[in-house]
Amino acid sequence: GDQIGAMMFSNGRCDRMANGEPDVLLPLEETRLKVTREKFRFGLDETGSPHPKLKTLTYAEALFEAMIHRFYQDPTMIAYGEENRDWGGAFGVYRGLTEALPYHRLFNSPISEGAIVGTAVGYALSGGRVVAELMYCDFMGRAGDEIFNQMAKWQSMSANVLRMPLVLRVSVGAKYGAQHSQDWSSLVAHIPGLKVYFPATAYDAKGMLNLALRGTDPVVFFESQRLYTEPETLVESGVPVGYYEVEEGEPAQRRSGTDITIITVGATLYRALEAADILQRRYGLSAEVIDARFINPLNYQPLVESIRKTGKAVLASDACERSSFLHTMASTLSQLAFDYLDAPIAVVGAPNWITPPAELEDMFFPQASWII
Repeated sequence: GDQIGAMMFSNGRCDRMANGEPDVLLPLEETRLKVTREKFRFGLDETGSPHPKLKTLTYAEALFEAMIHRFYQDPTMIAYGEENRDWGGAFGVYRGLTEALPYHRLFNSPISEGAIVGTAVGYALSGGRVVAELMYCDFMGRAGDEIFNQMAKWQSMSANVLRMPLVLRVSVGAKYGAQHSQDWSSLVAHIPGLKVYFPATAYDAKGMLNLALRGTDPVVFFESQRLYTEPETLVESGVPVGYYEVEEGEPAQRRSGTDITIITVGATLYRALEAADILQRRYGLSAEVIDARFINPLNYQPLVESIRKTGKAVLASDACERSSFLHTMASTLSQLAFDYLDAPIAVVGAPNWITPPAELEDMFFPQASWII
């Protein structure tokens, strides 16, 4: 049994899946990277005022920097999905890659999520590195077998003879209603054999994608559409120009506190920080805010240590509350931190409805007042 468990992930690190020179159209120094590198790497100036948005690196541009780095390192790396080569991709993450890469390394796919993920699995099994994109999280269901049974299981079914260097970028929507604005991270959290990342800052977007793109395991990489245009405002050193990785599975403390722990997944981090400000200003309560960043693997020890200090915890994300991954997190923390809890752990999520139109989203996605 333990041997099977040890085979779920290869946990390898590989700069390039094959030798040879990557096929590119421009030298790296002539790509859009020369533009993004010159931008402000932190969103605020020394007085705390925001830099002009057009002159500040965004979450989407941080992802771009990770992508282009690996494209120029690994000759096997390809990326594709719906509209990936046109207009910089659906949300601008690939802006600048079309001019830098030939079509066979970055190309458009048919509107067929099953085909997108299925062919990505085949390419990865054949020894190449691949980044496939699903434009909306809501259409993961169209690729259910490919994600849950192929992408997740071939490494362990082959007794680690095969590797699966596949990153599935999944965009979590907002503003687009019932069929284009759902957070389905809980579905893949349930499936053995998948690593699941969900960065909420520009720093983590680059560092976590760098990590995924040097690994040999399948990663479902969630990105919130609400964050694509946002700069880094929490990591004061800003987004490094050079290469770096975020340590896998490690949550990040965004604010230190002593009275209550607030743990978030995804874009709800910023609502939690608003809640922490209100709790301090109105009630004199000091909230510790922790960004989980990872769903699988996730190191629970820093979360337990925070609860040991505060005695209380609230978990929050944009996913519908019923059967949210946060309930798994709450159950695990209730066992690990049982002796330190002064009250049951509370879970805050979206109502168990369809996502309403953009005009009503404040009624649907968790707000600071809900956390309070």
